[in-house]
Amino acid sequence: MPSSSAIPRVDVLAVDDTPANLRSLEALMEDLGANVVAASSGDEALRLLLERDFALILLDVQMPGMDGYETATLIRMRERTRHIPIIFITAFNRSEVNVSRGYELGAVDYLFKPIVPEVLRTKVGVFLELHRKKEEVRRQAELLRQAETREHERQLAEARAHYERSLLQQEMERERKVSEALEQRAQELARLVQEKEQAQSALHESNARLRLLADTASRLLKGTDGRPLLDSVHQHISEHLGLEVCLGYLSREGNGPLELTAHSGISPTMRERLERLEPGQGVAGKVATEQRRWVLDAGAAANGPAPDAAPELGLAALACYPLISQGRVLGTLAFGTRTMRTFTEDELSLMQGVCDQVAVAMERERLIGALREADRRKDEFLAMLAHELRNPLAPVRSALEVFRMRMKQDDVLQRTIASADRQVAHMTRLVDDLLDVSRITRGKVELKPVSVTLTDLVEGAVQACEPIISQRHHELSVSLPSETVMLNVDPTRMTQVVANLLHNAAKYTPSGGRIHLNAERQGNELVLSVRDNGIGLRPDMLHRVFDLFVQVDPGSDRAQGGLGLGLTLVRRLVEMHGGHVSARSEGLSKGSEFTVRLPLPAGPAPALAIPHMVKAAAATAHKLQPLHILLVEDNPDIRETLRDLLELHGHRVEEASDGRSAVALVLSQRPQVALVDIGLPELDGYKVAELVRASAGGSDTRLVALTGYGHPEDRKRALEAGFDAHLVKPVSSDDLSQVLKKLCTAA
Repeated sequence: MPSSSAIPRVDVLAVDDTPANLRSLEALMEDLGANVVAASSGDEALRLLLERDFALILLDVQMPGMDGYETATLIRMRERTRHIPIIFITAFNRSEVNVSRGYELGAVDYLFKPIVPEVLRTKVGVFLELHRKKEEVRRQAELLRQAETREHERQLAEARAHYERSLLQQEMERERKVSEALEQRAQELARLVQEKEQAQSALHESNARLRLLADTASRLLKGTDGRPLLDSVHQHISEHLGLEVCLGYLSREGNGPLELTAHSGISPTMRERLERLEPGQGVAGKVATEQRRWVLDAGAAANGPAPDAAPELGLAALACYPLISQGRVLGTLAFGTRTMRTFTEDELSLMQGVCDQVAVAMERERLIGALREADRRKDEFLAMLAHELRNPLAPVRSALEVFRMRMKQDDVLQRTIASADRQVAHMTRLVDDLLDVSRITRGKVELKPVSVTLTDLVEGAVQACEPIISQRHHELSVSLPSETVMLNVDPTRMTQVVANLLHNAAKYTPSGGRIHLNAERQGNELVLSVRDNGIGLRPDMLHRVFDLFVQVDPGSDRAQGGLGLGLTLVRRLVEMHGGHVSARSEGLSKGSEFTVRLPLPAGPAPALAIPHMVKAAAATAHKLQPLHILLVEDNPDIRETLRDLLELHGHRVEEASDGRSAVALVLSQRPQVALVDIGLPELDGYKVAELVRASAGGSDTRLVALTGYGHPEDRKRALEAGFDAHLVKPVSSDDLSQVLKKLCTAA
């Protein structure tokens, strides 16, 4: 058995509030190789456990302050000391409850005072020996790991040395072969230098050609018309390749004659002779017909009959290419020189690349022109469509007004008339939306921002949508800020935005639904939202719903109709005001919410009085006296129904169906008001107004333009021609009465 001095010493923590007991424990364990560290309290023991590790803890149970059980609990709560063996030592209370509590706290044993030395030494020795064996196992594992590491490093060093020897052998073999080839390479050095110089020259030339192609592409892409750029392209190619003659032909009609569009290096006389070529005539005609390049130079025979133009032009080399795009021949480009030479493949490729770029630019020009023409025709069509749609609506609306006034006692007929009137109003709204979208997309709408209150805008929008909301029995609630909110917007257009959102909510919400309009300040923005409990939106529709002609759900209730224009107008008008609009929905049948964000004015601005429709009506609420009215309209249906309506209101009406008779009647009868259609035969309405205003006898008659064209420029033109007011067909009885009241306040 080894002596105690040869045994590795192990730290043991003894915790007891009695110094004599600590000395006794130290004496009992001295020859066991234990380094006893004494602690007189639980707090001191915990501090020592923070500073060092122990193989065993001898813990007295009865101590002042923190007893042994509490100390053991804290020891077990710390990860580092959780597994240190604990032997409880006590002289009191040998009950099973306390013993069980000690074991529950992780104690390995429980000793009672007075302690039997042999028992203590035996038990402590077991734990000390167990700790030493664990340390020995750990030490042996570390030694084994170090040995394995050293062996791995040794093997790695051997492999590295072997690899280096192999590399050295390979390098030696390579050097030997290099030495053997040195003489041969020295002989080839001059040839390599020459080839390098040639390669550098070729690279320089290739870079120059690439720059030429890039510059040509940039010119053609930036130009608005590809044809004038052909001269510039010719000049660049000629300077780069050293060519004197360039000819560019274009076909105006696909397979028709070729016309000389660009040229250089030919005389005026020769230009006149070559100005027009029929298909198959000359080199250009043959190339256009066969749709393949034609080359004649010193190194290759022509792949076709001898060219007609080459002898006349004195050319020794000529290359002609077709300009082809989308399988269609647009023309030809020819490059020639009077010096005998052979075109290299790089030169031919360069000319081909330039021709391809020219063809792409010309096709792009053609497509852009076609798009512009289509857009122009579309706008013309929309304007004409609106005019042609408004004309038949005018007599229908007037006839309905006549029916309503003549059949006041018949409730069934009144409901029928009201229904028809709503459909006419809806049709008029569709026409207006269609024209608004067309004008906005063309940038023809000019905003006229003024300072206006949010309340005025919302009231105008709610009144505009009141008929459809009432018809579908919706519940509308409006929540606005308590303070006055001023906006710097175009009141007409912004009222249209809010009205379109309300109209959209009413249209796609089943009867009896709820619509809520809310507006509030958020920082420097006004946030206005319209929420409903209608059919909702699919996730894929949240962004597409603002696109032109997009329907929310083509399979849904289409009772209110629509062309998918209202939300497009909303987005365009909001963006023109510097704002943003977005849509949100939880899904189908879960309603939707549209939110408009508008910037608020930077500082307070005085409110500009915007006369409300109701206020304007009240301002002119005096009773309109019967008037002497001249009705000028070439459409019999419109003229007759509007005459009946005016006569039912008590006015005396005279008629004219053309411009000349209208001027004569105004000057001879001097009516108080003349309602003049713009699209009249012989003399249009503008000319009628000019002639009437040019005569002294026509100064007292108020002129009102009636037209199917409702653009602001149409209104401006009418006022400049001498009209006092401008009305767009179909004209409602209320609108016509308001205009007559304003113009004839003295009547």
